[in-house]
Amino acid sequence: MQTERVRVGVIGCGTVAQIMHLPYLRDLSDHFEIAALGDLSPGLLDHVGERYAVPASRRFTDHRALLDTDVDAVLVLSGGSHAPQVLAAAEAGKHVFVEKPLCFTLREADLIDKAVARAGVCLMVGYMKRFDPGFRWGQRLVGAVDDARFIQIDTLHPSEDQYIDIHGVRRFDDVPREVARREHRVAEELLDEAVGAVSDALRFVYHDVFLGSMVHDINALRALVGAPEDVLFTDIWPPDSRFPSVNTVLRHSGELRTSYTWTYLDHVRDYFEEIAVFSPTQRVRIQFPSPFLKHWPTPVVAQSMEDGAHVEKRVQVSYDEAFREELRAFHSCVTEGAPVLTDVQDARADIALLQQVFARSGVRGLGGEAARYR
Repeated sequence: MQTERVRVGVIGCGTVAQIMHLPYLRDLSDHFEIAALGDLSPGLLDHVGERYAVPASRRFTDHRALLDTDVDAVLVLSGGSHAPQVLAAAEAGKHVFVEKPLCFTLREADLIDKAVARAGVCLMVGYMKRFDPGFRWGQRLVGAVDDARFIQIDTLHPSEDQYIDIHGVRRFDDVPREVARREHRVAEELLDEAVGAVSDALRFVYHDVFLGSMVHDINALRALVGAPEDVLFTDIWPPDSRFPSVNTVLRHSGELRTSYTWTYLDHVRDYFEEIAVFSPTQRVRIQFPSPFLKHWPTPVVAQSMEDGAHVEKRVQVSYDEAFREELRAFHSCVTEGAPVLTDVQDARADIALLQQVFARSGVRGLGGEAARYR
């Protein structure tokens, strides 16, 4: 049976679009047609449009014009909060794949949830780790652990440029000044609404570190063992750095606790990310590669005792790329009505938990939505 081809418009042609989504959309040409492109940068639009054979008449600097075309679905891959593009897409009756974070505030998430339900379209949030074959293997192992005591999450995050540069990502400094000022003003207003009058450095940490990176581990943690019941402790240090370390302790039901450390260590090009689940009888470690490397496997290490001997099994499930697998899943949602694994409510729960983690650090000037968790 012939696969139904979905005509997609890509809104935002920056780093993640150039490295992952656009190449895999082209690879999955029996599933998708890249039918339109949108970006605030005219130069980037022309560069990407030529590379992917999208005619000039279907390249747009205004996402609303793209939504007036005959595309079936859009990929929202732009920076900042994605709420304006997602809301407009839903109102236009387009299915939506949107990169994380879905948005900056809980209010926006609630508006999106209502808009998607009203329009009857599907929306998938781009948590690619949930579609990683290694993660799914580890998830089954963790599901069989009935006495988990402790979870340790560690992310050692080097400079992204060391990874991005190998892909030849193109950037253009040609966004009109007034457009750039407007986008900055909107982002600042949303950060006021989310976390209040904290320092500029901590506002950056909230949207770039918490919602830009930590959100992946929080989402994966919730998928493995469910949402924690409380945040016991958070420390962010140095206090006014845009490139900080973060440690938080989360309390789950029963005796289970999670300790999560995210730290920026820029110069050593060795990205490290692990979610480890420990019980008195079993240990499961899920080890993610850098998200900027393609087709690197996610090893899973399982440890236990058998007949008095310590046994360790290391599994590399496949070289299938998580970004590619989530696009396949999105296609199934659009064409077959398959359930959406990472929906609006899933993303909203992550934002709420990360606001609580941020608030429990006791940062000066905390306000907005996060203040309710102080």
